[in-house]
Amino acid sequence: MVMVLAFFYHFFVQNTLIMRMIYTLLIVSTSAILLLNAGFFTEKISLQVHSNSFVDYMLKYQVFALIIALLTMMVVLALNPDSKEFLSIGQLNKIASKEKWLGINGKSSWALNGLHLLLFISTATAIFMFLAVKHTNSINNFHWGILPFVFLFSLTNAFSEELIFRFGIIGGLFNHFPDLAIIIISALAFGIPHFFGNPGGIIGVFMSAILGYVLCKATIETKGLSIAFIIHFIQDIIIFIALMMMNMKQNTT
Repeated sequence: MVMVLAFFYHFFVQNTLIMRMIYTLLIVSTSAILLLNAGFFTEKISLQVHSNSFVDYMLKYQVFALIIALLTMMVVLALNPDSKEFLSIGQLNKIASKEKWLGINGKSSWALNGLHLLLFISTATAIFMFLAVKHTNSINNFHWGILPFVFLFSLTNAFSEELIFRFGIIGGLFNHFPDLAIIIISALAFGIPHFFGNPGGIIGVFMSAILGYVLCKATIETKGLSIAFIIHFIQDIIIFIALMMMNMKQNTT
């Protein structure tokens, strides 16, 4: 028994790389689980902040998500202070490493590649969400009054998820694991919870994992969150416009 305990002590405690991987995944998975179960916490808040139930829930959810994201950031910074370098705009003129399947030739900057990827990803997201809106017969539900909520939810949601799924993963693993391994882990950590999100199901997981791959690659190579945040923010604008159309009446103010 003593020998077994000594083995586990040496394997898990002495092996700092394994421990780093474990606590990083534990932090991010805990945050993701809390987000997926946000309704359990928000329903405890008796205060109604908006007459529309969807907007009321989203306002409470976004506050909850921001708290979880900030706690995640603080824990990662406490465990790895050097990770603060990623909490910046980043080096937008950095040449993006070649990746053929993403259309990156390895000769142009991340500023240019980020724009190209933004247009491509946004087109795919818009088509998917348009089909969802059409399927629910919500095409005529758009009105300008939803836009303030769309921009607010997109801003807070993109910020929170980038702190959790990009900074949370990269901040714990960079300089200790290969970039590709970190990117794949971030893509999976971001994609899997979206099975229950929007877009959802297997298609949602696939689309979100691809997006997570792109955003993590951009963050690691530029050493900043700006490109990831902007691309994520635009996707959320498209998604929240669709969600608001599917969940609100035209006469909602």
